[in-house]
Amino acid sequence: MNRAAESRPTTVERTLRHGDLDRRYLLCQPRPEASGLPLVVELHGRGIDPGMFDRWTGYGELAEAEGFVLAMPYALHGVWNDGRFNGPGWSGLEAVDDVGFVLAIADELIAAGTVDAGRVYLVGMSNGAAMAGRLAWQHADRFAAVAQVAGTASSNVVATAGGAGPVPIMEIHGTRDRANPYDGGGPTGLLMRLLIRRRADPAIAVEEWARLWIERNRVDATPIVEHIGPDVTLRTWHGASPASDLAFYRIDGAGHTWPGVRIWSPPHLGRVSRTIDATRVTWDFLSAHSR
Repeated sequence: MNRAAESRPTTVERTLRHGDLDRRYLLCQPRPEASGLPLVVELHGRGIDPGMFDRWTGYGELAEAEGFVLAMPYALHGVWNDGRFNGPGWSGLEAVDDVGFVLAIADELIAAGTVDAGRVYLVGMSNGAAMAGRLAWQHADRFAAVAQVAGTASSNVVATAGGAGPVPIMEIHGTRDRANPYDGGGPTGLLMRLLIRRRADPAIAVEEWARLWIERNRVDATPIVEHIGPDVTLRTWHGASPASDLAFYRIDGAGHTWPGVRIWSPPHLGRVSRTIDATRVTWDFLSAHSR
């Protein structure tokens, strides 16, 4: 089923039958007559729907300008099964096949000829970033590059064997993120714990996430370090091919936020950095890679 979405004329809502469920996603296809285009799958965070999240990021506007296809799936009940939600109160979320759902979206668009299988990308924030991390860890061979903001991966996920091959990874993370702390674990601070309420298993620290990919992508362990403005440090690692590229942004003092966010960001999420535009830098990283 397709129906027009409110956000822009080139965006429709689609339904895909997966796991005996009707799953929904928004599809922004600026050049519907074209084939073999890049695909970005944009994964929203917990508590925000894909349309609102896209207003934060502006990825839909960028898709219009750059001519790539943008898929914006809906998580069931607003939460992705990123591997952290296995305890009481999660209503069987661990049984939801979100990994298969995201892969099925890409498969549908590839089969239609719309999308180039060698240029399928993931970008996500928070719970969506951790979902992207799960997909990267378990299905590296399906993605040309992955970008994460304010999220790494579940400790449960990285305890399992990863998929074959390297994949380029970008991580952007604030050092004062209280929802997904830079040093890993769970939410910190009374307000954030009250807002999130239900307990989840821990996410791994940014530095541990970097170490795992340094090993897996077989890159030189010594990064190239660049200081950008007053608050941003970029570390990059390179290996034998661009498929091994890693780029990790540390934003000093920033919260659980999307740098350069297009609209108002709730104050309880913390400081927003304007030194970089996360939308621009993630797309530049993603689009530089292909499989």
